[in-house]
Amino acid sequence: MTTVGLTASEVRTFGALELRAEKDAAGNYTAVSGRAVPYGEWANIGWYAEQWAAGALAKSITESARDLPLLMFHNAQTWPIGAADDWDDNRNGLDGHWRLTDSVEAQRAAELAAGGYLTGLSIGFVPIRAAWEMADDWNPDLGIDHMDRCTRQEARLVEVSMTPTPAYAGAMVDLVRSSDRPGRSRGDRKSREIEAWRRWVDGIRGAA
Repeated sequence: MTTVGLTASEVRTFGALELRAEKDAAGNYTAVSGRAVPYGEWANIGWYAEQWAAGALAKSITESARDLPLLMFHNAQTWPIGAADDWDDNRNGLDGHWRLTDSVEAQRAAELAAGGYLTGLSIGFVPIRAAWEMADDWNPDLGIDHMDRCTRQEARLVEVSMTPTPAYAGAMVDLVRSSDRPGRSRGDRKSREIEAWRRWVDGIRGAA
């Protein structure tokens, strides 16, 4: 197992456990709550499998996660629809409670969440520490058991977004956007990328 620490920004999308919307007496939505990150759950991230260790975001939420923005689809070019109010970092995952603004966008998002149309929560994070296990028989076409594995041990939470995606962002979405793990490519570049990947693996194994 190799432990790697890097700082490129990434996002992950999870199914929100019982994403709930709250209303006031006037019928306006005031807050949403749900699971931002599940712990100990392997998921296919495209070219490797990933899970989050319990407490991976504990330091982050203690130091700076209160009032972190709630966005739509990680769009930082518009105003946030809310902000973090409270966190419950338990053994099963990181649960959050977000107060909403009274904007049209926030009210519409809460309405869609209450109706079951926005069921996903997605986090933006900066990885700090991760433990990698390299598969000797690497073949993503054969499933998680034949993929390299990454356990997120520590990360800094940047923001949370509401999305319609009810699970981890998986192989159907191109997630190659970070030096956090060297990418494995498709098509004509596959052999060249695999060769580069293996050189990287050999290098960090030699340095361990």
